[in-house]
Amino acid sequence: MEHRPFISVIIPVWNGARYLDACLNSILRQSWQHFEVIIVDDGSRDATWNMLMRWKKQDARIIPFHQENAGVSEARNTAMRHASGDYYRFVDVDDQLPPDSLEQLVRCAEKNQSDLVLAAYTEVLGTTRTVRDLGKCTDTVESAEFLRRLERLSNSFYYGVLWNKIFRGDIIRQHDLRFTSGLHWGEDFVFVMQYLEHAERMSYITTPVYDYFRNPNGAVVRQLVNCFRHPIVSIQARLTVYRSYEQLYRARGLYDQYKRILWRYLFRFTLRLSLIHISEPT
Repeated sequence: MEHRPFISVIIPVWNGARYLDACLNSILRQSWQHFEVIIVDDGSRDATWNMLMRWKKQDARIIPFHQENAGVSEARNTAMRHASGDYYRFVDVDDQLPPDSLEQLVRCAEKNQSDLVLAAYTEVLGTTRTVRDLGKCTDTVESAEFLRRLERLSNSFYYGVLWNKIFRGDIIRQHDLRFTSGLHWGEDFVFVMQYLEHAERMSYITTPVYDYFRNPNGAVVRQLVNCFRHPIVSIQARLTVYRSYEQLYRARGLYDQYKRILWRYLFRFTLRLSLIHISEPT
């Protein structure tokens, strides 16, 4: 009998009632149906929890948890403590998945025995949909080649975010990987860097697997605004993010080869954040 990998879809949510139905519907309509949805209500004050109780009754694969507000990192950590999938997939509640998203990612991972799969995604701004694919390739590479590519585009969403990727659950569990508690910005990048310390084979696909909605009230924008409101916290967060990036190259024995150019990441990352902040609607 064909092995059908089980996927744990992990969703943190805070006051996400307005997006919840669309997000969960997009997951339940997936062509790959062998999954669980672990969704953590991080102290919402709206109708989120009541809606989750309704969804749980409709589909047993939806497994909700409630916690006092502790931030997105702890919400994901709570979910991962209960996840049992062969693969982990991270989703934000204000975004959605195309119907073949899980299948595209898991079939690529299984075919190539990949530890990580990265894919194109669609950026949605109002009625405009733009496919973002900075990888522009469909190959599978070993760690050293991947880190060479990462250095060139490390400041991009494509490499730094969680949601255009699929991760192997056994790597996460074996190394007890967790999101950095108290880090409310850049936590996704830090997690990806820590994961890459243990990943050997990475694959790319050009099929868009995620609809990322540019939302002025969404989690990404809230995190950016908080950084500009609290500059000292922002500086500390940037240093934490950079150190995770540097540590990856040290762990892989490539720091001496790349140390003269790794520092550029801090400048490029800061510049990108400034441009995003200026361009967001208020």
